[in-house]
Amino acid sequence: MLLAIDIDNKNTDFGIFDEDKLVTKFSIMTDKNRSAEEIKLTIKLILMDKKIELSDIKDMILSTVVPELNSNYENISMDLLGKSPIVISAGVKTGLNIKCESPREVGTDRIIKAVAATNKYKENIIIISASSVTTIDYINSKKEFLGGLILPGINLLQESLVKGSAKLPHVEIKQPQDIIGKNTEKAIQRGIYFGYKKAVLGIVDEIVNNYSLKKENTKFLITGSFASLLKNETYIFEEDQTLGIVGLKIIYDLNKKRAS
Repeated sequence: MLLAIDIDNKNTDFGIFDEDKLVTKFSIMTDKNRSAEEIKLTIKLILMDKKIELSDIKDMILSTVVPELNSNYENISMDLLGKSPIVISAGVKTGLNIKCESPREVGTDRIIKAVAATNKYKENIIIISASSVTTIDYINSKKEFLGGLILPGINLLQESLVKGSAKLPHVEIKQPQDIIGKNTEKAIQRGIYFGYKKAVLGIVDEIVNNYSLKKENTKFLITGSFASLLKNETYIFEEDQTLGIVGLKIIYDLNKKRAS
């Protein structure tokens, strides 16, 4: 079995593959202060609940945007498998044609999702990853990764609002029923929600217009913990919370000789 791990700033996603089948997936909160032993125990307990033994895992592949955790997962891989994991970095084959000024600077979280998307679809693709850091990327029908945009996630908008004011409180992030808030809490909720949603949809509009894309030959994919907040009537967003780990499996297959 293969353990694929996608670490972003808010959550860490795990996928277990048996050959080409995704057997199970789960997530834990990303915590820079958690030790390798704590992470390993958490994984073990979750897998036990899913009737999977750690000894069944033969390989590991890892994508991370949190460098502080690299050594922990390196130690876990060495402890469990007796070898290092494949880490998405320069020199690892991805099969993705990155048309950026500095391809090596493109975040691995964006790369693995683009790999999964281009292996599944032939159309133009816009990928929205709505997490604590939101990324919006465009891949054309020639499977060329042309780049994208990075902006704060909706939770970071809330945090900046609270930190930048003396009296404004934390509020629950949710989709309101109407546009106008009748008290301070509701006004904050609406400001954060509609500000974030309009920013993301406005960016998608700009990409569509600038590249003369047609909705019928463009896939709009969305993933991440805040994906449900971006449902709209203009674009059909196809939610796929496995993009990252599926992309890791595809990259593993391209590089599996290194894992032997």
